[in-house]
Amino acid sequence: MRCSLLATPSTILVICTVLAPIAGAGPDERSPFTATAVHRFSTDLDSGGEVSSQTYYARVGAPLLREADRFAALSLGYGLDAYDFGGSAFAGWGDVQRIQLSAPVSFDLGADWSVFALPSVRSAREDGADFDDSLTGGAILGASYRFGDRLSLGPGVGYQSQLEDDASVFPVVLIDWQLTDALSLSTGPTVGATLGPGLALDCALSDRVSLSLGARYEKLRFRLDDGGVGEDRTIPIFTSMTVSAGDHWRLSVLGGVSLGTELSREDGRGMTLGATDADPAPFIGVHAGFRF
Repeated sequence: MRCSLLATPSTILVICTVLAPIAGAGPDERSPFTATAVHRFSTDLDSGGEVSSQTYYARVGAPLLREADRFAALSLGYGLDAYDFGGSAFAGWGDVQRIQLSAPVSFDLGADWSVFALPSVRSAREDGADFDDSLTGGAILGASYRFGDRLSLGPGVGYQSQLEDDASVFPVVLIDWQLTDALSLSTGPTVGATLGPGLALDCALSDRVSLSLGARYEKLRFRLDDGGVGEDRTIPIFTSMTVSAGDHWRLSVLGGVSLGTELSREDGRGMTLGATDADPAPFIGVHAGFRF
């Protein structure tokens, strides 16, 4: 049997060596439908008070081309991040809505090389914020070389515009390494809140059940209803169990802890108005996916 981490749209796995999130690029975008829910439990803020959050994300995809050596699709995702601040001197925010439209494309060049592109346009905004002022865009391009049946490795580059900040240009490294018949190490968006790149060790217990241990970098930057910008950065460490129900459905349950959480507010010119760190926070979640 072969272990495989729930992967990026082209099944080529991505990690940003300069950590820049691939917001909303959730697991296995070859699937026509995925949905994720994650609850981050209440934790103390350095500024006093506490914060908790719930993340919900759903995505539908329509394949435009599906062949053995090439793939293209349109993908539309919607996410809701519901925050609850209590008793804090830090001026928080309410619900944040995310929408992303992407067009993943991948194709093979000969027997060993694969090439992919992931252009996307996205909106992230607090309820009440102007939609037009919340738009950003970017693309990731890369190539991967297959060193036999067990290792794929290659370079890439990404570009991402930022709200009230300079655009980010970053290198990427693509890795898919089958260590044994039941153990694999992969980089890419993982089965959490689908907000950023990560690294996971996946072990297949059977043809239908697998376990994962990994970490991910998440950065959510969004327009506030007063015209400013909010930001939530964190590093979740997680474990998950994935069960395949028949040939089409997959269900994952996960849990872990978010470390290094930093929250900040900026004005409409990108000047920091306030910032605070948060203590480690446990989280739990579920992920479901359907594929043909």
